[in-house]
Amino acid sequence: VIKGSELQLPFQSCLKIEKFGDLILKATEPQMVLFNIFDDWLKTISSYTAFSRLILILRSLHVNPDRTKAILRPDTAVITQPHHVWPSLTDEQWIRIEVSLKDLILADYGKKNNVNVASLTQSEVRDIILGMEIAPPSLQRQQVAEVEKQAREQSQLTATTTKTTNVHGDQMTVTTTSQYEQQAFNTRTDWRIRAISATNLHLRTNHI
Repeated sequence: VIKGSELQLPFQSCLKIEKFGDLILKATEPQMVLFNIFDDWLKTISSYTAFSRLILILRSLHVNPDRTKAILRPDTAVITQPHHVWPSLTDEQWIRIEVSLKDLILADYGKKNNVNVASLTQSEVRDIILGMEIAPPSLQRQQVAEVEKQAREQSQLTATTTKTTNVHGDQMTVTTTSQYEQQAFNTRTDWRIRAISATNLHLRTNHI
């Protein structure tokens, strides 16, 4: 029995499942059909994990049915048993699929609300997946999240050592770690440009 709650659980998305849709289209009279919506998941995972997986699938079907079906069936070798609702996958495959489904849901929320999903807290992510109404994070918090993301990326950069020789023949060694520092390297006084400009100085003065 499904009772009312504060959560907007998308059980109506079950009608978007091909197996259920085919049953409805082919039905010639009222009949009762029983399905275990968890298939055989409870043999290897807890009921909490099974429920979380089910909500991820249903929410994704509600957001983008076509993309969700493609995620659930990554290749033609994946089959669905006659007595099952969902494709037969290993636990490792389900873990990868659950991550993809979560990303799909969050990307849809971010697009609709103009929100940087990286700024969402774990509690907000959970509430979005469960269908609870939440206020979008403030712009300031999104900017902080973006700065923190850049800082994490910056910490993973590899140091680059550059060796150059100046006009006096002295060798200089410079180590750079920032991404923008690695795009181009110039000395403080670019002596080559200055030397070329100096030789053409008398030509430039003629045009003054």
